[in-house]
Amino acid sequence: MSARARFATGVGTLAAGAVYLVMTTTRAGVLFYLPTRGTWTWSPPTGVIAMDWFARSNATLAAAALATWAAWRWAPSDPKRRARWSSRVWALGWTVLAWSAAYTAMWLVSRP
Repeated sequence: MSARARFATGVGTLAAGAVYLVMTTTRAGVLFYLPTRGTWTWSPPTGVIAMDWFARSNATLAAAALATWAAWRWAPSDPKRRARWSSRVWALGWTVLAWSAAYTAMWLVSRP
């Protein structure tokens, strides 16, 4: 994999992890799907199963795609600088993504 591709995928991974973590930890206004009713709503009523997974997943994928495209387009032109930054961004991106997955798992386990 080239340094430019590694840099772009690292930035995309970092953006995906950050957006997923923010969407999971905050009460961002997202669209909920009510599977028992087959409808979508911004504020689900109490006592009804509501899923925000679709909104979180789509926001994560959109952020990853946009960040990867932007990083590919505007990657540093110097090959040494790009190679140096690609390793750092790649590691940071996977760290944030792993932390967001761990946070989600801990949140699910700690729920009563």
